[in-house]
Amino acid sequence: MPQLKKTKILIILYYFHPYISGLSLLARSLAEGLVARGHAVTVLTSQYDKSLPLHEEVNGVSVVRAKVLTKAGKGVVSLDLLKKIVQLSRLHDVVNPHLPMAHFGLVLPFIDAGKLVPQYHCDLNLGRGVFMRLIESAAYWSMGRTLANSVAIIVITKDYFSNCRFARYADRAKEIYPPIDQKRFGRCTFTDLKKGLGIAGSPYLIGFVGRIVAEKGLEYLLQAIPHLEERGKDCLVLIAGDYTRIAGGSVKDSIDQLARQYPGRVKFIGHLRFEDLVRFYNLIDVLVLPSVDPLEAFGMVQVEAMLCGTPVIATDMPGVREVIQKTGYGKLVQKRNAKDISEKICELMEKPLVLPDQALAEFSQEVSLDKYEKIFQDCMAS
Repeated sequence: MPQLKKTKILIILYYFHPYISGLSLLARSLAEGLVARGHAVTVLTSQYDKSLPLHEEVNGVSVVRAKVLTKAGKGVVSLDLLKKIVQLSRLHDVVNPHLPMAHFGLVLPFIDAGKLVPQYHCDLNLGRGVFMRLIESAAYWSMGRTLANSVAIIVITKDYFSNCRFARYADRAKEIYPPIDQKRFGRCTFTDLKKGLGIAGSPYLIGFVGRIVAEKGLEYLLQAIPHLEERGKDCLVLIAGDYTRIAGGSVKDSIDQLARQYPGRVKFIGHLRFEDLVRFYNLIDVLVLPSVDPLEAFGMVQVEAMLCGTPVIATDMPGVREVIQKTGYGKLVQKRNAKDISEKICELMEKPLVLPDQALAEFSQEVSLDKYEKIFQDCMAS
């Protein structure tokens, strides 16, 4: 596809680098990938941490942060963000807000609808309480207006979007998988990491990578341990991921309590540098993604693990099941079913899978960026 002429693209989301989440990593890969193709990209985000500068450049991407009045669960309240959305939208050719986001619908009258190409990531679940429910309802109203007035709607998978709160717009959805730079992943040695983690012997290593939050369903992975022990399996669960800087809070304390019931079977590693993350994927025998909530809409860690030759077990949920269904390199399990997780782990232990050639070709950064450029080009031509 011919490269799109240099375009000014505004990406808007609540949390961006250095915050780590699937959404922030996707947005960073998208922004930096578009810059590498010659486009001018601005990311408008929140100053969720007051130590972060209001403006900086990160690998060619102009990052603008809006001051935050207060936080509400995983979201933020920011009048400054509303003002900056209007100001910056006038200076860009394409406006790409990443939802869920409560703010955008409030400024729609001041945005050229011909520039608007939102990306819908997932439904909301802000928790219990009247206040949170009111915020959630307001956010859905705002996002509904945004989607209704957009040129096109980008989604990670049509599977998820067809089952989400805004399925009525599914006929307008354009599917683009997350832009994953496959060159950064692959086979490598992991002896030093194994030694550094103090892993003795040769247990079957069951890995998890992600934020330690409620929607990940980690308790069901840990509850699979006694089922594995009953079948005489020597296993060790390795949990890699941040739990100290999590919007909305972490569930690390409750997972700690559960882990103490299985002494010697669970090891928390914390956040890994990228180099160690690749070694981790190579070290483990299987990656498990036991998600339980529609806040989980894909799971890029699945593709990353597979690129390193590691099969995946994931919950059979819209969007999350996409990678395994496309590649065949893993097993799907029932939601909130520890026994099913243990059975699928045993199946992989007894009969390992082989990753088919070219199974991950469509989950590449280049393929995804081509699709983004095509949609943005169509937007500008309309």
